Parts: sequence; C-alpha cells; structure tokens
Amino acid sequence: MKAITNRIAGGAFLASALLSAIAAGQQPSAPQPAPAPAELQTGSDVWIAPQGVQVSVDRRSGRMSMSLPIQPIDGSKEQTIRFEEWRKHPYAGTGDFPATRQEPQSLPTHTVYRPADLSKTPKLPILLWSNGGCRNTSVEFTRFLGEIASHGYLVVAVGRSDIPFMLVNYNGGLGVTGSNAPIKTTAPLQINDPTYMIRGLDWAIAENSRPGSDLYGKLDTAKVAALGQSCGAEQSFRAAKDSRVKTVLGLNGSFPTKESSRNPDPEWTADKVTVPAALFEGGPADLAYSGAEQAYTALPATLPVLKANMNLVGHTGAYPMPDIRWSRAVIAWLDWTLKGDTNAMQMFAGAQCSMCSDSDWWVESKNIH
Repeated sequence: MKAITNRIAGGAFLASALLSAIAAGQQPSAPQPAPAPAELQTGSDVWIAPQGVQVSVDRRSGRMSMSLPIQPIDGSKEQTIRFEEWRKHPYAGTGDFPATRQEPQSLPTHTVYRPADLSKTPKLPILLWSNGGCRNTSVEFTRFLGEIASHGYLVVAVGRSDIPFMLVNYNGGLGVTGSNAPIKTTAPLQINDPTYMIRGLDWAIAENSRPGSDLYGKLDTAKVAALGQSCGAEQSFRAAKDSRVKTVLGLNGSFPTKESSRNPDPEWTADKVTVPAALFEGGPADLAYSGAEQAYTALPATLPVLKANMNLVGHTGAYPMPDIRWSRAVIAWLDWTLKGDTNAMQMFAGAQCSMCSDSDWWVESKNIH
C-alpha cells in the first residue's frame, strides 16, 4: 500500500515562530493561539491546525505541545460530571452483541466488558486493557470499551469503578476528583504493572475452563490482544512480552525504543516485538505523537505494522462519546489480527483502503496485505 504521509507543517509553523522569539530572548508568557488557517501553507502533506489550538514550547528542551479546544481537561467540572455519568451507566455499544459491564468477585482488581447475551456469540477473543494515566479505573473508557465488546470481544480492563478518578498534573503531582463525597479506597490510584494485565488473561482462561462460569467454553483463548491508552500503551507493550499475546496496540501512546530514557525494562524495546503492532494516535496535538513516530520507525521492518493518526481528536478526544470512526478503526485491526477478517483489513490497507481516502486519517503501514 502506498503510504499517505502528512507532516506537521501547521505545528512547525507555530513552533518556528515561538522558537524564533525564544532565540531572540523573548519569553512567551502563555500558550499562544494558532494563527488563522489562511496564514499556513496548504497541500496534501501539510497539517493545518484548527482554530483554537493552543501551542506552548518548553524553553529549555525546545519541546512543543499543542492542545485542542475539544479535549476534556483533567480536573475540570465537565470531566467530573462525565466520570459520574460513565460510572453509573454502562454502554451497550452499536455492534451486533449489546454489551454489559461487570466487576467479578473472582477478579477483584479488574472490570469486564462483554456481550450481555453469550448464547448467540461466536467464541470471543480476549482483550487486555490498560488505562490512560495508568489509572486504576477504566470508567472514563466505559463507552469505548462497551463499543468494542459489542462487536464480539471480551475486554478485561485493569481497575474498578469504585476507585476515584486520578488526576495527572503533567507539571508534577497527583490528585483525585469525583463527587462531593469522594470515594474512599485503599487501592492504588495508578497501576503501571503489566502483571495485572496478565492476571486478567489468566483469569479469563480459567473461567473459560470452569464449569458453571458464564464464560465456560465461550472464549477463544488463543486470540489475545494487549492494548491501552497513553501510559496504558506502554503497560500493554510490556504485557505483550507474554507469548500468548498475538497483537499489541498503543492508543495515544508509544512503545519504548532503544533511545527511551524511562523504560522500566530496557531489554524489551519496540525492535524486539514479534507480533503485529498498531499505533493509533490523535495527530500533532496528541502529546504522544512524536513518541509514536519513533516507535513506528523502530518496530521490526518485517512485521505487519500500522500507524494511523486521526488528526482532530488529540490525546483524549476519541473516548467520551466515543468517536465512532476511531472505534471502528481499532475494531478493524482487532478483527483482522484476531478473527482473520480480510474485509476488515480493507479499512486501513490495500487498494480499497477506506481510511486512506478520509482526510482526517493519516495512514502508514508495513507488510499488511
């Protein structure tokens, strides 16, 4: 497939202006709004930053960041309202098998998303999910995970709904949000340990073999994916060291490379992966964008690899509703790698690649045919 490559000309324009000011000794006191699109170049290889994008540059490192106006902000009143709504109302999804959300007593550290009626489903592949911010709750992803489950998957997600939403202050420090009477718990607010994901896999395999279990004989235990968002993408990558994992996905996150400075397992880097890998990113305004670019380059040249950027969702915008195009793209990768659905592959690769003709998606791939 001919790759469709889009570079960050819009972001580069903005960064260049700010960096020039820095070089001249000027100090931008606050993130600057994006210039009007008319001021930016146009063309097939150019990204035009939408109105309202905020850009900032770290003066010491030169690192540029952008944020989209549609992004939920940690700690905002809107985020608190969303969290409570998600916690109270599981999402059935739009697939053929309406989903439910469960917190099994036999797996007290996880939440399960699956089709509510298992009598008519084919055997379900197993998806191991880790959360953004390595949070110990999947509540903010309730709708996204419900959507995936409704297409015939068992999702075993790290964390419970009775754990408060942990705030990540990227300038340092943590906090908690929730109702006026915050949830009381002794559970950790963050889980960055891949063995938790493997614990979920072990539980699912055991339930598939246990007479009397709702999942008895309902799972395809040979079809396993590890996936996660942001910090959870790295956690998923580390879980993919387990040979039972058949594909690994990083959503708004990246996989450590040999050059990574904060890899807890320096012997396990992107170049060591042996299973199909996908990186789904939110474009230049996604704080994981540059890391994903590096990870894509580092992944083995012989592997089936996908890098798909939906350039208007940024770091977190794909999940609250959820964004149906984002969800369907992730599901298509899972359907192809775990269910052998060649029609699903046509969404992101091949001569009929539908995402490739959508200007909101930038798609690159290797060895997918």
